[in-house]
Amino acid sequence: MSRPRRERSRALRVAARLLRRAGLAAGSVALAALAALVVLDRQYPFPLARLEPRYSARVELVGGEPIARRVAADGQWRRPATLAELGPWLPRATVAIEDRRFRSHPGVDPLGVARAALANVRARRVVQGGSTLTMQLVGMAFETPRSLRGKLVEAFRSVQLERLWTKDQVLARYLEFAPYGRNLCGAVAGAEHWFGKAPADLSLEEAALLAGLPQGPARLRPDRYPERALLRRQAVLDALLARGDIDAARHRRASAAPLGLCERLGTAGPSGLDASHAAAQALRLRPGGGVTTLDQAAQRSAERLVAAHVARLPAGTDAALVVIEVESAEIKAWVGSADARDPLDGQNDGVRARRSPGSTLKPFVYAAAFERGLLRPDSIVQDTPLDLGGWRPQNFDGGASGAVSVAEALQRSLNLPALRVARSVGVENCIGLIEAAGVPLEDDAVSRAGLTLVTGGSPVTLLDLTNAYATLARGGAHVAPRLFVDQPHGTATRALSRASCEALFRLLSSEARPPRVFGGASHVGARPFCWKTGTSAGHVDAWAVGHDGVRAIGVWVGRFDGAGHPCYVGGEVAEPLLAELFVALAEV
Repeated sequence: MSRPRRERSRALRVAARLLRRAGLAAGSVALAALAALVVLDRQYPFPLARLEPRYSARVELVGGEPIARRVAADGQWRRPATLAELGPWLPRATVAIEDRRFRSHPGVDPLGVARAALANVRARRVVQGGSTLTMQLVGMAFETPRSLRGKLVEAFRSVQLERLWTKDQVLARYLEFAPYGRNLCGAVAGAEHWFGKAPADLSLEEAALLAGLPQGPARLRPDRYPERALLRRQAVLDALLARGDIDAARHRRASAAPLGLCERLGTAGPSGLDASHAAAQALRLRPGGGVTTLDQAAQRSAERLVAAHVARLPAGTDAALVVIEVESAEIKAWVGSADARDPLDGQNDGVRARRSPGSTLKPFVYAAAFERGLLRPDSIVQDTPLDLGGWRPQNFDGGASGAVSVAEALQRSLNLPALRVARSVGVENCIGLIEAAGVPLEDDAVSRAGLTLVTGGSPVTLLDLTNAYATLARGGAHVAPRLFVDQPHGTATRALSRASCEALFRLLSSEARPPRVFGGASHVGARPFCWKTGTSAGHVDAWAVGHDGVRAIGVWVGRFDGAGHPCYVGGEVAEPLLAELFVALAEV
């Protein structure tokens, strides 16, 4: 063998030994790294709780129209969304511009890290990061520092996470954490704010602009720096074209599209409704919010009529109103005050406030007598003076009519016959039926209110009182009211017989007595409805509550500061609003 050949052979053997040693060294390093990863993984398991987002609260109408929105505990707008709810373009655009090998790497992209390191060395400054989507998610959730140590933590946690979650789970959670300018976190908040729509409805160009914002949400804000945002959008579109996600024609059309911004994120939606009291109650029940049972048309009619009605009354007068659908027990309208924006009284919610109900509980007292066979709907009762241990109650007009029918006693809301009926039935039995119908009274109602229960001696809420009339509409079956569409239906419990409910409807029906309606208007056009008015002592609270078999409606009129007024009489200021709403809702 010639010398050159021997030298080449020797060189090959040396190279082979070096390669074997390098392979062994690399394998040893890889095994050591794998062993270290296993040890660290056991010692520092991934805290998945760190990836649980703090969502903003949102209260909606059916159909998605927001009536109230609140930032999350960290001051950010953030809403949940599954990957399927993010539409076809935003996930693809995000992967294209942020992590093109996302589907193939184990959480860390060695090629991306090498490319970034080379670019940074050449530029002698940091020009590329090399972070994968998983690493970015970890960095946002753990708030890791921008340092070598921080990157190592992100890399370790990313590899851990990708052993626990699928790629789709990682991508979906990234799109809930990613910043999109201002205090917008997550694709839902970003899409709603910048384009006024859900992520699934974004066009290609809108999704591309949104996907580009997390790289520099403050620097690329499209409302302040539209040129920068458009350049970044172009980079995203170019990346989609290079990956084959879009063709040249679609790329060309999207590149030529304008920004098309539509900023609309705020505390409420564009419906024009002011259902803030219902929204506040929804947030009390569910801090994260949800989809309410409120009906937009019913709520709008209620708000309009309340505002117009209060404008006819003395200054300082307020009103509250609630509508409950009988069959479903769903709350369809909730107006807590005439003007929720009023700095003094607007925060008061008359639907939830406990106030004296006046005579509105009298129908249940008579029902208790019907249930026990002590009275029939056609019975005669005595409207004569009473002396109850020094208490000499009177009728509203101060007179006494002698023998009157049950119908007359109820329709005229006479106190003396009702007190006699309550005494014969027993206060405890009256309270038992009232509470079974859906009106919880004070624990000491028997001892504190006694027979004054008949004339409003025990305070109630408008919501509970209205739901009790919904119980009458159901033929005596009580069901708890519902404010969320996904709230389980309550179990119906029997409070009184259908015969008693039908008798009360006939006795208090609009067919038997026409209601008062302001301005010469008529209740004609509404379904026949029954109702009862009430006036508390001192003309403080005026009430009207009733049902037409389809809806139960309750109205309160007064002042939140408790000041009375001679006009605050249920039959004069609450009854007309009740009748107007029954007419308005007959068309809904």
